[in-house]
Amino acid sequence: MAVFGYLQFVRHRELAQRNAALEQEILECRQQEEALRIADAVFEHAAEAIVVTDAANNIVRVNPAFTAITGYTAAEAVGRNPRLLKSGRHDQAFYAQMWSAIETHKHWEGEIWNRYKDGEIHVEWLSIVKIDGGQGPIHYLAIFHDITQRKADEEQLRFKAHHDPLTELPNRTLFMDRLQTAISQAHRYHRNFALLQIDLDRFKEVNDSLGHSAGDQLLVEAARRLVSCVRETDTVARLGGDEFAIILSEMTSLEEVKQIAQRIVNLLGEPYYLDAGTVRISGCVGIALYPRDGREVEQLLRNADIAMYAAKEGGRNQYRLFATQEHADDVQASLL
Repeated sequence: MAVFGYLQFVRHRELAQRNAALEQEILECRQQEEALRIADAVFEHAAEAIVVTDAANNIVRVNPAFTAITGYTAAEAVGRNPRLLKSGRHDQAFYAQMWSAIETHKHWEGEIWNRYKDGEIHVEWLSIVKIDGGQGPIHYLAIFHDITQRKADEEQLRFKAHHDPLTELPNRTLFMDRLQTAISQAHRYHRNFALLQIDLDRFKEVNDSLGHSAGDQLLVEAARRLVSCVRETDTVARLGGDEFAIILSEMTSLEEVKQIAQRIVNLLGEPYYLDAGTVRISGCVGIALYPRDGREVEQLLRNADIAMYAAKEGGRNQYRLFATQEHADDVQASLL
């Protein structure tokens, strides 16, 4: 009887253990189902586009955000390679480096330009993860969101930080950076270039008589005329007030610089048809040459400025070149 009781006890214990194990298994299944339900909800409602591809990199699933962002429906995307979004802006080396990182580190993220269904090209922040399936198949998970507007806003901020708000020419900060770059490149490649300082004559009279709005109109038109005198590779900047500067890169001859300077003087002297009336002003141009008149930023600016003021003292509406003459142990400036 005692033996029977013991066996019954053992059976009850085994049954209890099996029931506990079964309950735990059911609990784990429910937890997995809940996790899958949550993951599926995240997939369906995420603001970022999500793309799942198979080992051959063919799309097997996309979420609604993918359709909202790219314009391609799930039916149009599934079964196709993600290259359907290729913009053509990246070369093979870019994609080779991307896939090398994915295969080596199982992850890559960065900016990429893609073309959407409407043909428009956008920039995205893309993250790709390689998912090893263990005993199952390999998949790739890509998540991206459109950052085109953010990039445009950043570019606009950069532009405003380095350009004059009135004329949209480079401001003093950007000009100084480009002047230093011009000096560095000219030194490295044994080139010459010219620095022109330009000041408008009688601009204050326009401001005082016709108002600041007329003065602003005049400055915008003067900037346009200066830009028309040079090449796209040259730099025209507004340094402040009615003061402008030009870097003539890769100067071929002194005669070329003189011709450009004379063209500037001629154009600045033509009538300005403003809303408040027609006015005439003139301009003075001072020229310093690299490396003849200086090899440093401040030296070139100072000598171009000296030449410009000499043009003013000489009667305005003209240009002057700076030159140096050595006298014993002193260097004095003279103007040609």
